[in-house]
Amino acid sequence: MQRIKDGQAIGGGWVRPERAALERLTEAADPLHVFLRPRWYEASHADVVFHGFESSGRLIAAFPLTPRKMGPFTVQEVAGPYWPFRSIPLAQDASDTEISAMLSGSAARDALGSAWRLGPVQDNDPALTRLLPAARKGGWTMFRRSIAHSFDIDVATLQAKKPWPSKSAIRQSRNYANRLARIGEVDYRHATGADWTAEDRDAMAEIEAKSWLADQGDDADTKFRDPAARAMWEAVADDPALAPFVFCSIMRVDGIPAAFTFGLEIGSIRYQIANNFNEAFKECSPGRIILTMNYADAAERGVPVINWGAGDAGYKSRYGAEPGPEIVDQLFLDKASWIEPLASTILSRRGWRRFR
Repeated sequence: MQRIKDGQAIGGGWVRPERAALERLTEAADPLHVFLRPRWYEASHADVVFHGFESSGRLIAAFPLTPRKMGPFTVQEVAGPYWPFRSIPLAQDASDTEISAMLSGSAARDALGSAWRLGPVQDNDPALTRLLPAARKGGWTMFRRSIAHSFDIDVATLQAKKPWPSKSAIRQSRNYANRLARIGEVDYRHATGADWTAEDRDAMAEIEAKSWLADQGDDADTKFRDPAARAMWEAVADDPALAPFVFCSIMRVDGIPAAFTFGLEIGSIRYQIANNFNEAFKECSPGRIILTMNYADAAERGVPVINWGAGDAGYKSRYGAEPGPEIVDQLFLDKASWIEPLASTILSRRGWRRFR
């Protein structure tokens, strides 16, 4: 690692960490952050630059930063896909004293800039909750923008009361599957990022192209029809350590891609990133069939929580989803910088609120 301050190599503090050190740091972070490896950030931002903080001979945190214009000023923001979140790897054994030292003084401003952003991220994110008190002590003014509540399915709690998915949901799904079978042969493929194929990704792109998203224009939130989004997920899965976390299930009817579900499964949480269906099969609810099948499998394997992101509350509530952690953006401004008073005025007009 090269220790840096004001562009000169010195003997401690902020560093430009080597890749191996970044990967070791991820292993030392909260288990929910095990996927925050270098490739996670690089897949979505080619210009990402890693700044780390070293203490007691070990790397305790890394900030993968990329510049972004926000009105008249530029902030350094934590890179990464928009969802599940853009957090940082932070060593679990880092002390409050070490984290406070990391965010204090001119060296922190040299590394992070006068304004930096972490988010979107859940408000209970393990790194965020530890950074906030240290940032207050370190002389940062903080602003927060609320985006939405994520929806969680507490599988463990639901199953403690009765079978989940419910018997009626399983029965209804089976009835729809029988209707599909009268149209043509129904088959399923389940894969992870370690063994999915270009054909799998083509199938999911075809489903998106023939789904309700097709009428939403070029800005529709597609994961595989959009070439840039597809390339990002392919790059994530190119990392052998990340590939097993990526999952997808695809349903075909007489060889025609009919529905898919896609996401990440990391430790105790399954992030349901996308699920969609071909409108040609709408009357048989192929999306509900494959989703119910996947959820039954997750429950059988003991996955305790399914995080379903924001939006579509009515649809998600059918499966027992309830509002979970809030999804937020967090902005940190150097109190001593000229940016702070100017940005404070602009941010308050754009939905950001001072966070104390």
